[in-house]
Order: sequence, then C-alpha cells, then structure tokens
Amino acid sequence: MKSIKTKEVAVLLIGPFNDTFDYLIEENINEISIGQIVSAPFRQRKVVGIIVSEGSKTISQSKLKTLIDIYEIDPIPLPTIDLISFLANWNCVYKGLVLKMVLSPLEAIISPQYNKIYKYNLEDSLSIDSIDNKKLRSKRKLVLDALVNSDKEVYETSLIQDIGVSKTVLKDMVNKNLIIEQLIKIKPDFSKNFIKSNDIKKENDKLLNEHQKNAVNKINKSILKDKTDCFLLDGVPGSGKTETYFETVRTCLNERKQVLILLPEIALTPDWQKRFYNKFNFNPLVWHSDISKKKRKEIWLSALSGKAGVIVGARSALMIPISKLGLIVVDEEHEPAFKQEENVRYNARDMAVYRANRSSATIVLASATPSLETFYNMRMGKYIHLTLPKRATGADMPDIKLLDLKLYPPQKGNWISPLLINEIQDKLLKKEQTLLFLNRRGYAPLRVCNSCGNKVKCINCETWLVEHRLDNLLTCHHCGYSKHISNICEVCGNKDQMKSCGPGVERIEEEVQRLFPEAKSITLSSDTMKNQNLLTDAIEQIKNSKVDIIIGTQMVAKGHDFPKLKLVGIIDGDIGLSGGDLRASERSFQLLQQVAGRSGRHTTSSNDKGIVYLQTFDTENPIIKAIAQNNRDEFFEKELISRKNANMPPYGRLAAIILSSKFESNLDSFASDVSRLAPSFKNVKIFGPAPAPMYFLRGKYRRRFLIKSDKTVNIQKVLIDWTKKVHKPSNINLTIDIDPFSFM
Repeated sequence: MKSIKTKEVAVLLIGPFNDTFDYLIEENINEISIGQIVSAPFRQRKVVGIIVSEGSKTISQSKLKTLIDIYEIDPIPLPTIDLISFLANWNCVYKGLVLKMVLSPLEAIISPQYNKIYKYNLEDSLSIDSIDNKKLRSKRKLVLDALVNSDKEVYETSLIQDIGVSKTVLKDMVNKNLIIEQLIKIKPDFSKNFIKSNDIKKENDKLLNEHQKNAVNKINKSILKDKTDCFLLDGVPGSGKTETYFETVRTCLNERKQVLILLPEIALTPDWQKRFYNKFNFNPLVWHSDISKKKRKEIWLSALSGKAGVIVGARSALMIPISKLGLIVVDEEHEPAFKQEENVRYNARDMAVYRANRSSATIVLASATPSLETFYNMRMGKYIHLTLPKRATGADMPDIKLLDLKLYPPQKGNWISPLLINEIQDKLLKKEQTLLFLNRRGYAPLRVCNSCGNKVKCINCETWLVEHRLDNLLTCHHCGYSKHISNICEVCGNKDQMKSCGPGVERIEEEVQRLFPEAKSITLSSDTMKNQNLLTDAIEQIKNSKVDIIIGTQMVAKGHDFPKLKLVGIIDGDIGLSGGDLRASERSFQLLQQVAGRSGRHTTSSNDKGIVYLQTFDTENPIIKAIAQNNRDEFFEKELISRKNANMPPYGRLAAIILSSKFESNLDSFASDVSRLAPSFKNVKIFGPAPAPMYFLRGKYRRRFLIKSDKTVNIQKVLIDWTKKVHKPSNINLTIDIDPFSFM
C-alpha cells in the first residue's frame, strides 16, 4: 500500500460526491496510507471516507480542517479504489455512493468491540474481611470472592456464566466503588477463516473428464502466472462446470490467494455450499443481504486482511475489499440478476472483469447459455473459450419435443396437455421424477369481473394484482402492495362474478393434486420458499426421492441437480417470446434451455434419456425451434446478425434516462425541458421522452429517454454534459442507466 508523507490529504467521502476534499493530518501522526479509512468534518457533520491521494495544495492550509479520526483498520486496496472510480464513471453515478457500497458494514467496522473486565477496588473500598457480610447479598459476596481470589482481571462473561450474577448487580457494585470496570478492545481473530494447504481435502472425490481437465489446466496456468485472463467456461447443462472451477479454487488456495465466487441469487447457495464442503472439507464465507451485522463485519475484515480464503455471494459481494485476489468466478454469468436496477445501477459481471484486470487476477465466466455480449467477446478473441460439450455423468442430452397446444389442447379448466399427463403418469409408475415449469408466481396473474370487465389493479403501479390463493391475497410483485381476495367487484358491486385468468404455479399445483392424488408434489418459488431452511429441506426431499412432481418458477431453472428427474414439462413456452425489449429473445432462449437441461442428468443409457415436453402455440417460432433442435450457436449467430443490422449491443451502445415523480404535470414539463436541451451528435440518436411501458410504478409516474450510439462514442460524457444543463426540481428523480436490462 502506498504511503503518504505529507500532512495534507485528499479524501473521498461517503455520499453524493465525485470530487475529493482536502484535509490536514494531526502533527503527531507520522505516516498514513492511501486507502486509509477516516472520518472528517463536513459542514456540521462527521462523515466517513477514505484517503485517495495527497492533497491538491490548491487551498491554503490555514483554511483546511483536520481529520477527526483515523481508524485502526487495514487500508482499502488500490484495485478496489480503482474499481470505485471506474464503476462510478462508467455508470454515471457518484463515487461517494459506490464507496458507501464498499464500506457497507460501516457502523460495525468503525465501532470497535470491547470486552468488560472487573477487578477488586483496593483503594476506594474496604478490605473484604472488614465488610459486614450481612450487608452483602450472596451474589455480590460471590463476585468479591472471585475477584479477590483471582490474580488477574475477570471477564464479565466469566462472572455471568460461572457465578450466575446479572449485569445489573455488576453495574451496582461499580457505582458503589466495590469493584472497578475496564474496557479492553477486542482484536478480530481471523484464524478460523485462514485455510492452510494441509487443511484442504486432497483427494478428488469426482474424476474429471478430458474436457474438464483441459479447462482446469488452462485456468490454473493463468492463476500461477498472475495473468488477467478472462475465460468463458461454456458447458452444456450437467457438464460439471462447478466441479471444474472448484479445482481452480484449490490451486488459488494452495498459492495463498483469495477467491471470490458470484452467484446470481442466494437461493442457489445451500446446495452449492454442500458440494463445496464435500470437495474441500471447509465452508466458504457466504455474503448476502440477510447475514447479521456481526457476520458481515467478520467477512469484510477477514477479506481485507487476506485471511478469507473463499467468499461466495450475490452481486454485492463484488464490492468487498479483498486484498489478495487471485480468482473471480461469475457462475451463470448470463443471469439478469447480476444487473443492479436500484440506486447505484451496474452490471456485476462486467465490473468483475474490470476488477480482475486491476487485481492481476484470473476471471471465469461460467454458463451453459452465455450472454450474447460474452459470446461476442469470445468470438472477438477477448475471452478464452473453454468448452465442456458432454455431461459429466456420461448421460445423453434429453430429447426435446414440441407439444402443439393447437393440436393437443388441455381439457377445459386445465393447463396441462393430455399428452404430457400421460408422460407424467408413466414416470410415476417408474418411480421417476417430473418437473413442471411455469415462470409465473402465485395462482393466477389476473382477477377480472365477468359483469363489467374490471381488472383488479395495484393502487401504486400500472399493473394487475397477482392472485395468491394460498395466502388469500392479491399482491403486486413490483411494490409489494396487497389486499385480501374478494368475490365482490369494486366497480360494479356484483357478487360472485370475479374470475381468475391464466395460470400461476399455485394453479398448476392444484391441477397436479387433482390429476395425481397419490403423488407427492412440491412447489418451488420465492413465495413458498421464504427462507433458506425451507429451500434446503425441499431440495433434500427431492434428492431423497420423497417428491414425485416438482412445480417451479425460474428458481429451479439453474444450479440444481436432481438425479431422479427424467421428465421436464414446460407449461407455457410462449411466455416472454413477445417481449418488447432488446434481450427478450435471448432471455427466453436461455431460460427454456436451462430448464430443459435439468432432465435426465443421470441416465445410464441412450434408451433411457431424459425427455422435455415444451407446450406452445407457436411451433414455428425461431426460439422454440432452436431449443427443440438444440442449436444454440445458430440461434446466437442469428441474434448477432439482427443486433448488428440494428447497431444494437454488442455492436452499438445503449443508455436510458429515467425520470420519475409523484406529480405527472411537473414531470411532463421537466421532460420537455430535458428534451429541449438534448445534444446533437453524429452517431448518437435520442428517442423520447415517452411514457415508460410501466408508466406508473411504486406511486410515481415515469418517462424515459433511450439513447443509442456507435461504440466509438463516449456515451457517458454525452449524458453527463446533457444532464448538467438541466435544473432538476427536488420532486423529480433523474436516473441514468448504462446498458439497460429493463425497458419497463
């Protein structure tokens, strides 16, 4: 870490700041480092920040304020400071807000923990022998006895546990000068997080095939040479991508380097953790939004000190300051969950590539269905392509059959075609499992009145309320608003005319229970699996063959390996095909391909392959046909041609400006002002302002601009210069979204 010798430093503060502020260091402090966490006076507040350089020397020292605190914490590594600047500049957000994400467990970090110790007050109290024992309660007498008989201070926890005394009694004894209380600062102990080579399980409990070994060898060479190579680990579903990168994790640990593994959602971690423990005989540190402040602090400090061997988490884990980073793995790199859509908007996958580069670390992007951007970068030679074309178990890929709902429609009131019902019955007789996939939560996506046609909407959003019959609620999946289900229409007042339209997974489960009353079924969705324990138990039940039929949303589309699963039924393969955004086709293909890949992973012969039935009304749709023919690369090539012709990413660049306000007239007036000040550049096209497709969301009206440009254009500068010209009222929010994923 680079040291600073001057008494004037530049500090980046947490908050809506891009510029640094100059401060003085107290004279008695001889040396300080870049990355040091400090607190500084700012206006009438104390604000935390980090030192990023020497002071600018543009302001007289007599006018500079002095830093309040310099915390006894390891400095933030330079690559992490670089990431803060790059992420902020690339995504047009404040550096100080990115810093806030890096210092997320701030309160716990800067507030050191103390142990209380007690000793007998020899100076201010009577000797224990002269104290009238009748005046001492038994607990207090025991405390004095313990302290007098001890040759050193006694910890509070010892007195409470050994004697059974309360904190109130100890406090009262301190107030009466019978005992003295002292605080001792607790030094963090990261020994349990430091993994020694001889602690790592040596044997390979699963033999790798030639394709896996080749991938491991190439990645390991990069790790050993401290090279910033980016690998696309491209394997069919079930090809053993996780086992492959696990072996590269082993190499990193043996080299005393740290590993960061990003998963798209925390729901994947229970099964993943179990596989990791079986492989290495220790647990990684798991980072996500639900962990306690104490655990968050431990992981953060352990990572910063270099003691944390392996950290796994969702996208926010990218912001942890890891000091000895050797490897980053982005598992299921194509997942939209890696794009943060709220507050500071960024794509964790893209930022991970940059972070690896600045840390001289290797990065692996793993997926069976890579994002089109990653596929393009591989084709252009930016990423090294590693293929795993066969399943690790030796099983064949499943047969995919299109089930034309125009020819084989479900019975009235049902959603499962008779052909699929017959296949499910066959699997039940063979004691094999079935997965029914529908990417729609709840019971039904819409409640409508048969009398007047009223569709029940959210009061805060321009969207229908989703029926959740199990909870007797109509719920908005955007803002969380809910109300009880009623059979009375709010518009016309008629009773018993409310009808549920369309299926959700709850409705499919109802149908399954009616059709197969003897079968054991389970529904996996974010509504039913409300915590990790429920999900872990459900997965164990499935793996132990205690479940016959699994019904699930996209939660089951990736990361899970169910040995007995032989049949996948996709209930509505047409969902998402007609989306109006850039990535609708790509996302639909990825999701359906991933779901199909759950089938038949452990079949033993070509005569016993897994099977997939894809119910659709559009058998000629290019996406549907590509899935049926298992022709991913041809589909990607066609998508790339389409994108190139339209100058869309990855060939061109996109950005959005989203305006929102509670007051629609003010919003429209401001949108007009923004439009009037729009710049005119060659190779830059600006569309809008237009109402967003979901123009009313979470109680606010929304307008959007879409900006399209050539790759040669610095689109960030265009947007910053443009929005700086506009005087924004306080009741309007303006958000810039670089490379938008959501067009709603």
